[in-house]
Amino acid sequence: MIHQHYGTMPIIRQCVAPGMMALHEGRTYRVSAVINERQWTYLHAGVDVLRINDCVIEVLLDGRGDPLIH
Repeated sequence: MIHQHYGTMPIIRQCVAPGMMALHEGRTYRVSAVINERQWTYLHAGVDVLRINDCVIEVLLDGRGDPLIH
């Protein structure tokens, strides 16, 4: 299945990498950039771009328990 995930896991911002799939306020986003100097994380979903400064980001997991990468 293409859009299937196996749960979520909270990860601190410094460990999140571009390409991971994240859950924020009930919507699924792709992490596009993590700027640790400014404490920003950019999330994309289609044409929506969201800049957040949360310390912990909820990341979707694949079948092996690793972060789901798009």
